[in-house]
Amino acid sequence: MVTEVFVMCDGANDSHGKLNVLGAFDMIVAHEFPFIHPHCTLAVRLRHDATENPEIRVRFIIQGASGEPNLASIDTTVKHFATDNPTSASNIIVNMNSLRFEKPGDYAVILQVDGLPVAITPLYVRSAQTGSVH
Repeated sequence: MVTEVFVMCDGANDSHGKLNVLGAFDMIVAHEFPFIHPHCTLAVRLRHDATENPEIRVRFIIQGASGEPNLASIDTTVKHFATDNPTSASNIIVNMNSLRFEKPGDYAVILQVDGLPVAITPLYVRSAQTGSVH
């Protein structure tokens, strides 16, 4: 299995197997903290080999800055179906509402498959007043 796409974005949809991503980002700027981000989406596209297990366990973790507790942990099962091609793809779209950030910092979004981390992307949360993490 290969992770082809793993991004935080404003929105995404699956149209007949095509993953459409709108507004990919890695930074959120807030005027005050704590801050609640109203809506964002994780968009993922996984490429599966025809010989792989057709069902995988997927977990998304938004890890807090500086050892804080995780902001979110989302578990799901993904089934992919064999085709006449040597590989197949599955799109995963996770909509998240009201993510609460207590303070600015460097966060991590982690994708685990069957209990193992397979992709990590940063999420930088900054203060509009200072532009820094302090």
